[in-house]
This record gives sequence, structure tokens and C-alpha cells, in this order.
Amino acid sequence: MDGRRVPARLPAALSDLNEIFGGSADLNTVKFEVSGIRCAVATLEGMVKSADLSKMLFEPLMAYKKRNAAPKDVYMFLCDGGAFSTEKHAVMTLGDAAQKLCAGFAVVFIDGCPRAYAVSAQGFATRSVSEPDSEPNVKGTREALSDSLRTSMSLIRRRIRDPRLRFEIVRAGKLSSTELCMVYIDGKTPEGLRRKTKRGLEKIRTELILTSGSVIPYMAHSGGKFFSGVSTTERPDVVCSKVSEGRIAVLIDGVPFAAVCPALFIENFQTVDDAADRPYYATYLRWIRFFAFFLSSLLPGLYVAAAIHHPEVLSRSLLLNLLASEERTPYPLMAEMLIVTVMFEILREAGIRLPRAIGGAVSIVGGLVIGDAAVTSGLISAPLLIIIGITATGAFCVPSLNPQMTLLRLGNILAGGFFGFFGIALLCTVTLVGACTADSFSVPYTAPITPLTVRAIKDVFVRISPKHRPNGGTVEELNGVSEGESAE
Repeated sequence: MDGRRVPARLPAALSDLNEIFGGSADLNTVKFEVSGIRCAVATLEGMVKSADLSKMLFEPLMAYKKRNAAPKDVYMFLCDGGAFSTEKHAVMTLGDAAQKLCAGFAVVFIDGCPRAYAVSAQGFATRSVSEPDSEPNVKGTREALSDSLRTSMSLIRRRIRDPRLRFEIVRAGKLSSTELCMVYIDGKTPEGLRRKTKRGLEKIRTELILTSGSVIPYMAHSGGKFFSGVSTTERPDVVCSKVSEGRIAVLIDGVPFAAVCPALFIENFQTVDDAADRPYYATYLRWIRFFAFFLSSLLPGLYVAAAIHHPEVLSRSLLLNLLASEERTPYPLMAEMLIVTVMFEILREAGIRLPRAIGGAVSIVGGLVIGDAAVTSGLISAPLLIIIGITATGAFCVPSLNPQMTLLRLGNILAGGFFGFFGIALLCTVTLVGACTADSFSVPYTAPITPLTVRAIKDVFVRISPKHRPNGGTVEELNGVSEGESAE
């Protein structure tokens, strides 16, 4: 950042500013006089709203009339209310002026005054508030977080009308200078959690912050590599729910997803609709998600292990059908399962990356055509295709754990193919140990199951009525320490 002070002479100030931007075509300057004093307003094309700038800045300045006015008088007029903007800043250096311009401010330079004045007049195009795509619901809100940081902040403030709600801005990214906003409730969020999160964000050395993936590694203080202690959400109601439990959410300007920490494994099986459904039905659906997770992760590996190493666990009729199907295929069962699993991932990725209008159709038609042709030609067996179909359907029930389920599925196929049920049991043990040892900000990833927290576990396997359990376990309940201890 350029640390040179703003030159007192207007031509020198505009020349230096133009030099910083390298003569960029989107740098606009408008020169005019206020009570005989030469002034200039610098803006970047498309970053400010002209109508607002005219009402907030130009009209008051043009109406200012004073005999024998000095540059200091014009500057004090701007400071004392001559610019009717909600956000105004004194600018002392050229680097600060350039940064304000990139953030959508209009910067006023006054001939004879060794400083400038920045007025907020943002007017760049942003996406309007829309429905959440990655986290749909039946009975919840239809609003998703916005690409605009200020819009996302307002969506949260509308739902938490408490003055203790805090929005703390941190800038990151050497080139992008992106605004990151920490959201928390003063008095509920442990001070140690707030300080650690802020220190992590201030350590970001990435040049550009374009996705939440650029921020999460600096937020997660986890010993485990497989599971992340930070979750993402595009729903403002989910952000409010987590913040009310003493957690911290980080909003990223230009990204419609918030990063929330600390995150728990059990939260992947809870949805917004759980609070809207009857407790017994929400409990049933929650167990369906548990079953789908284990089914998607273990079923292909168990099938391979049983068919190769443990045929005694299969019934005689099922074993005979399996043998008849496998006799017509040219590949070993484990290789066949790996090939079909990888092909499913290719089709799924193609459906995601293609335009939405044709993505779903391509993945469905491709699966039907390729699957039917492969079975008919004898390249794969029909039972194996059924296994993959069930596995893929189960993975859609818990989309937030899809990366982990995909890798566990491949690992279980290899472990089951080489070592049978013993290999799968060993891999599950290693995965479980890794999950239990992972923690984020002193909160175990597997809490409140292990270590067991009786008060917080009430709403884990069974959906408790909000009348009896209005909120989930707070951060202090989950880590079992006081605020003073968590600050260490």
C-alpha cells in the first residue's frame, strides 16, 4: 500500500492517484469549484451509484456558499454534514484513498488541503436475495445469504434483534483486500474463541479471497485432517441458530456462504425442517439420515468383502445368483466395483458442472444408458449396479458429508477386497479414532457423544420439542470449560 500523504495541490494529488492505478480506464475524476476552491471527486466506474452520489455530495457542495472560503472551510463542511452519507472517512494517504475507491467510495480532493475525504456511495451490481440452492427446505425461510456483505449482515440482524449481536470486520487478501465479517453475540461467545478466530483471519496471506475455501484453513484449529471443524451454510437462519449457541460465523464479501465454527459431526444429520416437523417424525428422518450415511459408506465394501472372503454370510440362493452374474463379467469383483464407483462419480460431476437446464438430464440419461448397456454387454453384473444405485441415493441424504463418504466408500472397497471384514473394521476404527481426536477451538468434533455431555445430547438422536429444549448445546457446554479457561 502506498504510504505517501495526499499532496496539498490538486493536480499533484490527481496525478499521483492516476499513477497508482496505472492510467486504468475505470478511474473517473470530476473537477468543480466550491466557493472558489477547486475540488475533484474520484470514483471507479460501476462501483458507485451516480444518483446517490449527486444527492449526497454534489448538491450539498454546490449549495455551499461562503465569501473568502479557505480549503479548510470546505473540508470542515464535508466533515460536519456537508456529505449526507451513512459512512464517511478522512483519508490521509494515497494508499488509503486507492483502497476506499476499490471499496466503492467516492474520494473528494480539495486544492490546498493535505488530506482527502471518502464518502460511501456503493452502487455496484449484486445478486438479489434468492432461495438457498444447496440447502433446500420445506417449511423454513426462502432467503439465502447474498454476495453482498452488507445485505447478508442485514438478513442476520433482522432475525437477531439484540444489541449484543456484533459484526466485526477484518480485511484479508493482498490483492483483493476482501472484507471478512465475524458474527457473534457478545456475552455468549467465549472471548477465547473470538480472539483465536480473529488471529487466524489476520494471518491469511492469500492474494485473492474468492471462495470460503480460502478462509476455512485459517479458521480450523483441528488435529484431524479428514473431518473439518468448520462448516459452511448459505442460510441466514442457520447462521443465527449457530451464533445463538455461542459460535462464530464468518461472512465473506462476494461469497454467499458463511463459515461457522466450531462444527460438530452430528450437525450434518440435522436440518432446518427438523424444527418445523413433529418431534417423532423429525426423529424418524434423522435416523434415516444416519442409516443412509453408513449405507453409502459401507455397503459397496461389505458386498465385495462378503462375496470374495466371506461367502458363508450370504444365503444359498443369493450366492448362486451372485456367482451366475459374476461368471459373465470379465473383471474381478473388486476391480469391477471400483470402475463402476468411479464412473458414478464422473456422471455426478458432469451433472454438477453442466448448465442446470441439462445437467440433471445428462446425468440421469447417462446413468440409464451406460448402466443398461454395461449389464447387457456383460461388462458389469446387475447386482453390482443395484448396490451402486442404493449407495448413490444414500449419499444424497447427507450432502455435507459427501467428500468423506466418497473416500470412505473407495477405502472400504479396497479394504474389503484385500482383507475382508477385518480390513473394513480396521478402516472404520482408524476413521473413528481420527474423528474423536479432531477438535476445533477446544470443542471435540464428536461432541456431545464423546466426551459425553448429558445436557447437550438430548437433541442428538431424538428430536426434542422446542418447548423442552429451546436451544442446542452451547460452546461452553460442549467443551466443558469456562470462558476464562477457553480464552487460554
